[in-house]
Parts: sequence; C-alpha cells; structure tokens
Amino acid sequence: MVSEYGYLTLENLENFTGTDYSAVDATAYTDARVEANITLAERMVNAYLGVSTGQTKSDGIVTATTLISQRILHDNMVELGYATKESVKFNIYIDSIMATWLKGDAETQITSIPMSGASYHKPDYKFL
Repeated sequence: MVSEYGYLTLENLENFTGTDYSAVDATAYTDARVEANITLAERMVNAYLGVSTGQTKSDGIVTATTLISQRILHDNMVELGYATKESVKFNIYIDSIMATWLKGDAETQITSIPMSGASYHKPDYKFL
C-alpha cells in the first residue's frame, strides 16, 4: 500500500526523521502500517483545507504532511515504549503545524478554514 494522495512517500518520511521504522519493530511498523499513518496525515491536511481529494503537492502541503506523520508515528512510538516524549525534535501541536504551513498556501488556492469538530483541534498533550 502506498499513501492515498501521494503527498509523502515512506522513503521521504524515513529520510526526514532519520528513522527506519521497520528496524524499530518489524511487526508494529510494517511499510503498510506506516503508509496508512501517512494517509491519515494526508486526510488531516485535506480536512483542514476543506477538500476531499488530493491537492497539488505544494511545499506547504508536503511539509505539513511530513510533520504530522512524524508526530503521529512519534506518539505511537511513545505509547509502545520505543521513544520518550522528550526525544521529539519539535514542540508543536498538529493544528499549529497546519496553521503554519497551510494558511494562505498560494499553490492550493484554497482559504484554510478548519473543519469544526476535527480532532486535531484538541491536542492530547504538549511535548516538552
């Protein structure tokens, strides 16, 4: 399985994070599972932009998808005991990532209006 919208590849995510997820746990982090998390990040980006289909891959969309994927996988690694909260390289909520990288993204030609009730507006905790 590859990500649904193609904003980010598994290889690009692993290069960005410096983590070979299958080497951490080959059962928990199969390529298909990591790519499913990338698709989740892509869908969150689309929901934030108020669209249901893939967009042109602008720098903002790729960056937001990359950072959200990293955050989702890092949170999962903390839950499974493979990482600590302190090991994350950034201190930012998912909604802040979207506001920073997607607001006024000229290439999308869409005004970024968050969808009401979206779960990413209620962060569970903030990394230290």
